[in-house]
Amino acid sequence: MLRAWIVLLMWLQAGLSQAAFVMGVPPIYNMRTLAARYEPLRAHLETRLGQPVYVESALGFAEYHARTLRGEFDLTITPAHFARLAQLDRGFQPIIQFQPDHDALLIYSEDRPLSHPGLLKGQQLAVIDALAMTVTATLHYLSEQGLEAGRDYRLVEYRNHASVGQALTSGLAMAGVTTTHGLKQMPEGTLTKLKVYAHIADIPAFVMLAKPAASPAEADRLRGVVLDFVRGKAGQDFLKGLALTGLVPADERQMKRADAYLKETRKGLTP
Repeated sequence: MLRAWIVLLMWLQAGLSQAAFVMGVPPIYNMRTLAARYEPLRAHLETRLGQPVYVESALGFAEYHARTLRGEFDLTITPAHFARLAQLDRGFQPIIQFQPDHDALLIYSEDRPLSHPGLLKGQQLAVIDALAMTVTATLHYLSEQGLEAGRDYRLVEYRNHASVGQALTSGLAMAGVTTTHGLKQMPEGTLTKLKVYAHIADIPAFVMLAKPAASPAEADRLRGVVLDFVRGKAGQDFLKGLALTGLVPADERQMKRADAYLKETRKGLTP
């Protein structure tokens, strides 16, 4: 109810004759940080589309994916495994892919060496979100080593990558999942105590989706508006702020790279 009143107020302020366009952004930071980081793209879309554009997210990936499937976002920015599910299950249209790939790193503290995955038995694996694609890739890797979450080790979620690192250095967790970008978010005092056990995978980065109901012309227009954005200075600054090298048109070959992680993703989304 509160969200409905907030949206209604924003519409009144923007003018009732203009329909709102909602851009969904993944819940990887708090909403204030997300709004700030995506503001340049939001402003560009608003100018080019000629309508109010709002940024929305969710409290976690499960809720965010549910909102995506309900069609609550006109443009959805989402991890590749969720994008692939939305594409296959509901006909969402991938239009843009982020570059470069993400990586998934299994890390540990030098004070508690992880010489082989079996040492995770009875221990805690620290992650930022059980449904993050980096985590999904790591769970897939560990299952190939004969280890299953919930049976052999406990999967525990932490607020951010820095908290994952702190869980390792404090002895709460035996291992953790992060990325190269996530390591850069950790305090130097924590980072110097961490070691990388394995580079698990290079995984597709975020994808932008258009709604299933969007016509080919509408999807092409939206793709063109986004690609025009990154050609300018504001767009280049936006990419730099997110540690990206570019945005490119989505293609099916790249989308299929997420298929290996769909089984674990579906399992994680099951109540």
